[in-house]
Amino acid sequence: MFGGVSKLLTRLGKKHPRFKENPAYRFFLPCYAGIRTGMDRFDAVVRGLTHKPDPAAAAFFDANADRVNAVAAMLADETSREVWLGLVKYRQTRQRKDYPRSDWKTPQYFIPEMPFGPNEVFVDCGAYTGDTIAAFVKRVPDYKQITAFEPDDENHAKIMRKHAGNGKITAIRAGVYETDGEVGFSMHGNMCSALDTVNDNAVKIEVRAIDSLNLDGVTFVKMDIEGAESGALKGATKTIRAFKPKLAICIYHSHEDMLGIAEYIRSLVPEYKLYVRQHGRWPTYNETVLYAVPP
Repeated sequence: MFGGVSKLLTRLGKKHPRFKENPAYRFFLPCYAGIRTGMDRFDAVVRGLTHKPDPAAAAFFDANADRVNAVAAMLADETSREVWLGLVKYRQTRQRKDYPRSDWKTPQYFIPEMPFGPNEVFVDCGAYTGDTIAAFVKRVPDYKQITAFEPDDENHAKIMRKHAGNGKITAIRAGVYETDGEVGFSMHGNMCSALDTVNDNAVKIEVRAIDSLNLDGVTFVKMDIEGAESGALKGATKTIRAFKPKLAICIYHSHEDMLGIAEYIRSLVPEYKLYVRQHGRWPTYNETVLYAVPP
């Protein structure tokens, strides 16, 4: 946008010298030049970043080479294998040349390989402020039910303000876990809120296992819960086996999650087709999502 306005003003200034006295011309061009210079410098810094290899990651994946090969073989298409193996390598080398193709333009949690139909029953684990709910409703306006989990007080309040009057959306102020109970939690009012089982002073929050809710006809489960995905999946074992819902599970929070989540999902429903897409962009390896699609 800035570039287009700058070019227009520059052309007008050349064609009509008196236009250079216009306040818009005199104010905007210097501001634009400063912004553009700052962006160019920032881009140069980012492009020049070099990251040291991660010996711990290399040791982990080397020790689990058989599991790496097995998970790669589970994936349903060549794109998934290239992306997933590329991320496994990038986690070790941290070199830009090893970074795989990013699907950052594809809406996260809604890849074309995962079709949606009427009467979807969506379980949103880590609902944040309702952003995924909004994206889901836009794509599936004739959905049947949405159950959203969000333990952060501020984020839950925002969901309630948006959807309190909608009888088809239930927002539960709780985390998702292997069992019902209480755990420590770090509340930040943003995407960084997460379970905290180390800090004794962490706020205690309620957590629920999906299976304990006895939800009926679940068709889609999304999880982005800051590293608690493995436990939450175990707490949804009966639901997944019974209904074989579509799954969109973040696996980027640990090296173990890169392997263990695919292994566990496949053990529950062997016929799932598994896809991996990288929705983040270099240099981060965040936003890696494993998709499980029933046949």
